[in-house]
Amino acid sequence: MTALFADLVDYVRLVAEHDPEEVRRRVNAALVAMVDAIERYDGTREKFIGDAVFAVFGWPVAHDDDALRATHCALAIRAGLAHLEDPAGEALQVRIGLATGEVVAAPRDVSGSLDWSLTGPAVTTAARIQGEAAPGEILLDEATRRAARKELDVEDLGERVLRGQRKPVRLVRLIGDAGFQPWRPPAGRFIGRRAERAKLTGLLTRLAADGQGGIAFVEGDAGIGKSRLLADLEGDARRAGLAWTWVDNVSYGAGDPYRFGRSLAQTIADEHGTDSGSFIRRLILTSDVDPHDVVRWTGAIAAIARDAAFSGWEAEASLVPPDPADVAAAVRSLAHGYVEHLLDLDGPRVIVVDDLHWLDPSSAGIFEELVEVARSRPLIALVGSRPSGPVHPALERADVVRVSLGGLDESETGELAAAVAGAAVDSDDARRLHLRTGGNPLFIGETVRAIVDEGAVGTDGRLAISGASGAEVPVTLRALLGGRIDALTPMGRTVLRVGSVIGMTFREAIVEDVLGEAVGPSLYERLAEAAMILPVDARGGWRFRHPLIHDAAYRSLLASDRMTLHTRVADRIEARQPDGPVATIARHRAAAGDAERAIPLLLRAAEQAESVGASAEAAGYIETAAALERDTEAAARLWHRAAETRGTALVG
Repeated sequence: MTALFADLVDYVRLVAEHDPEEVRRRVNAALVAMVDAIERYDGTREKFIGDAVFAVFGWPVAHDDDALRATHCALAIRAGLAHLEDPAGEALQVRIGLATGEVVAAPRDVSGSLDWSLTGPAVTTAARIQGEAAPGEILLDEATRRAARKELDVEDLGERVLRGQRKPVRLVRLIGDAGFQPWRPPAGRFIGRRAERAKLTGLLTRLAADGQGGIAFVEGDAGIGKSRLLADLEGDARRAGLAWTWVDNVSYGAGDPYRFGRSLAQTIADEHGTDSGSFIRRLILTSDVDPHDVVRWTGAIAAIARDAAFSGWEAEASLVPPDPADVAAAVRSLAHGYVEHLLDLDGPRVIVVDDLHWLDPSSAGIFEELVEVARSRPLIALVGSRPSGPVHPALERADVVRVSLGGLDESETGELAAAVAGAAVDSDDARRLHLRTGGNPLFIGETVRAIVDEGAVGTDGRLAISGASGAEVPVTLRALLGGRIDALTPMGRTVLRVGSVIGMTFREAIVEDVLGEAVGPSLYERLAEAAMILPVDARGGWRFRHPLIHDAAYRSLLASDRMTLHTRVADRIEARQPDGPVATIARHRAAAGDAERAIPLLLRAAEQAESVGASAEAAGYIETAAALERDTEAAARLWHRAAETRGTALVG
């Protein structure tokens, strides 16, 4: 989760110099403004601490963009307080600190009242960062910047050792909100997707040659590269003389009426150096427009351009029809005429609608009119979306070009890893990385960055993926995958977590034995539809879609719950298979912290491995036993034996 601390500036001085009741009234107004901003971005106000607010994003429910939501909330808090004054007539100011990381959320009983405690470095780090901020400043740790995954307007402040901490933390200052700025792809060469790209460039070529528009729908999981593929077409479009407009949707925009419509209007107005309200008026309200439409459309413009400053705002806002259905119909009619007039003015154009799955409901009619115009005019609508539920009806027709993105192959995975690391990657390491990430470009990039941070680039300029621990799922992916896991039903989350304890593959029967209740096949099918697991066979066997999903599900368990589940799994295997796989049972006993039963099993597993020449695996079992052994002399003997066994493996 991302923790946010916001503290009012000079509260103690204000109380000392002014009437305390007046100070409290103004401070309460500021606290209300802070809470409004927190709720707007689906954060949780954890508590008030005097004149400060502590909020969290990612608990009790996670989203895959909680860090980004927290940064927008911080900006909204600062902007909201700028309109409030202290008793001396000065604008109220705030210091804000944000930090991202894993926490333990646990219930606690305080004098008979149930409360929740959040414990983890992110909480204390956010509080310490807030203390470093100057009045009006918003400071983030590097983990928050990276977890936001969008390009933020920030200034790097370097590393600082925070009060009470030893390890330095890299801080950045959040400058401001980029507003409706289009997403920009990361620098570097575009890798793979040749066939998919060719499909889309064919549309551009046709539009440039004969003015025929069309619609393309690019679908794929989060991080699979939809936005990257679409963004790579901009150069082709501009070289062909086509205008290019990018509009994305955001998860926290669903409650913002006409958010997509306003973003589209303002982005195009920016291209023409004006505000959206003035540009729409100039484009639409021409002399040949029916007077009735002037009234309807003027009100619709007020609804779409509510953030724009243009003359006559108050009068036009008063003309919005009172019936919501009339407003929606007027906005839809306006959208159709607006796009057609825009094409008449500027000529052929490409409009990208990214992250359609987050389209705000009130803009659905605007999107549908945009697609409809693309069927008959020189306009291409490029639409990107995750596979979340039924396809939008406007995209179901046969004339829509469909592109479904899967993972990169092994070779492309190696190319991308080398590009991200700035180092060579051999084929074996590319294969390991591909197995871990499923070829998902976001997973590849973030995993490689984490490995590079471990110092895994050798003096020979090669990235040693096989030598890196790989145990840590990068914070960006923990946020993304944690949000997807939290979006499941409670039982879906439980099944996924139990499955992660069993291993990368698991069977329905084992999950249900561990849970002590039947689950039903439909739940597993829903987990597969959510891109979490894949069927292995028709007998109830399943596999996690990526090791990273497995790791995220496993890490979301408390250590105590993990140990309990490992014990249940081991008990179940031993009960059903008395002569079952020793190594598997040993692994579960060791993970449960049951040294008494784990050590003999681990040593038996080591003997079995040695008997078939698997010395490296045998050494690993002995090392695990040594780590569990409480007797220091016995542990030393096991470490020595492991070293000898591993030496045999090296010589061999």
